[in-house]
Amino acid sequence: MTAQEFAQALKDEKEGMLSSYFGRGESPAGTLLKNLGAPSADEKVLREFIDGVLTDAFYTMLLGFDGETSLGRSGQNKYKITLEDGSPVSEANGELSNSAFSVFYVEE
Repeated sequence: MTAQEFAQALKDEKEGMLSSYFGRGESPAGTLLKNLGAPSADEKVLREFIDGVLTDAFYTMLLGFDGETSLGRSGQNKYKITLEDGSPVSEANGELSNSAFSVFYVEE
């Protein structure tokens, strides 16, 4: 798995979460949204808002893994991400940050 594929997997996860929130109430958050009973125009704005929040959260985590920003109170650190077999996904060399930007902001 490359850094690009890893970033894409996180974007796919974000999209899955968003779908579950606005689908059939398959998650606690989805159930809450369903119970709001918002008109379709409000639901569209709410969906865009939550999409933006999730994009910011996932993108920030990817930047944090790459050492480009701090994660929480941990300070700014670089994290090496590997597959189970030990092969690297990211060596915290900027590749993950570049892939994250491409996947979350350029390819939309």
